[in-house]
Amino acid sequence: MQQNGIILSFGGGGFTHDTDPELEDICLGFLPENPALGYVGWANNDDETRIARFYQRFQGVAGSLSHLPKHSGAAETQDWLAGKDMVYFAGGNTAHLIDRLIATDAHTAFRAANKNGCVLAGVSAGGVCWFDWVLSDAGGQGYQPLRGLSFVHGGVCPHYTSEPGRAPLFSRAASERTDSAAFAIDDGAGIVCVDGVVQGYVCARQNSAACGRRGLDADQCQRA
Repeated sequence: MQQNGIILSFGGGGFTHDTDPELEDICLGFLPENPALGYVGWANNDDETRIARFYQRFQGVAGSLSHLPKHSGAAETQDWLAGKDMVYFAGGNTAHLIDRLIATDAHTAFRAANKNGCVLAGVSAGGVCWFDWVLSDAGGQGYQPLRGLSFVHGGVCPHYTSEPGRAPLFSRAASERTDSAAFAIDDGAGIVCVDGVVQGYVCARQNSAACGRRGLDADQCQRA
């Protein structure tokens, strides 16, 4: 039986950037055969190239494929989610994605679907919006903590080693929030969350991983 409440958060890479096909293989490992798959590109304003890559990547391994257009409202989102085994969220502007999900109340539909067995997966903005807070430059003020949707407890930083300016600011933000854990994710790696709690990490690149941080102390997550 498929487990409920699974969220797969990738730090960077994957099919939307035409790299790391192993990340999608990891996603498929959490799903039944011939799954019904969906794609949301709201963070990048429905970039057509990335939508096309979604269909190309999963053609032949999915029972059905569809994407949810950026103009969709709450009722359309709820109808579209019916029967989905996984929805993949692309990267882009994290603040825009969070604002759009809240403004349309789509986040409520995605939360309910996730609790009922639909895996939520995504990269960069699409993978980290679910946490309590995200280190993001989406606001145009440099890297700052951004309030997330709180599907997953704690803070998170994508692109941890590929964008060197992130590490010291993420350490500072984590040290100011000692009441909860925070997680750094490399490109080519991801975190597995179940029912709002991080369970471990997965990776598709050599030397890529994820670590949990409390203040300035770091401990490697266990590989899932």
